[in-house]
Amino acid sequence: MFNKLNATIHGISKTMAILTGWAFLLLAIFMTFEAVSRKLGGPITGVSDSFASLVMVFGATWSLSYALAADNHVRIDVLTGVYSDGMKRLTLILALLTTSIYAAVLAWQAWNLAFASHARGAYLPGSLLEIQLVWPQAVGALGYSIMVLQGAVIIAAEFIKFKEQRA
Repeated sequence: MFNKLNATIHGISKTMAILTGWAFLLLAIFMTFEAVSRKLGGPITGVSDSFASLVMVFGATWSLSYALAADNHVRIDVLTGVYSDGMKRLTLILALLTTSIYAAVLAWQAWNLAFASHARGAYLPGSLLEIQLVWPQAVGALGYSIMVLQGAVIIAAEFIKFKEQRA
């Protein structure tokens, strides 16, 4: 059962990362056409800054969980070469625990902000796009929430490996 949960969360994280990659690629194409059109005196949309902001929120938060899953997160590996396997696992668990707790605080606050924006009926400020502010905030909150789940699954997997090695 745990392996299925692990595979599911990992699959969700990977799908989210792929979607953000495509979003950045499409944004780059859009921004290129917008800049070329502006330079040549052609039509412009006037929403390129809003699109860029939305894709940045989407890309920055939705790719974090896959960085954990793929073991591409930032850590200091200077001393891990001299650590025992148990010490390496302990430092990994502590790093993932602090990262997951931090992500949980960010998710909690992002959801609070999204709910407050929804209650106020707030829209994107200073944008030609009429999008309720709750949507990009919820997208960011979802990214942090999946990161918390991914961190918890990896921590649990490390404890399971430890238990299996001791048996």
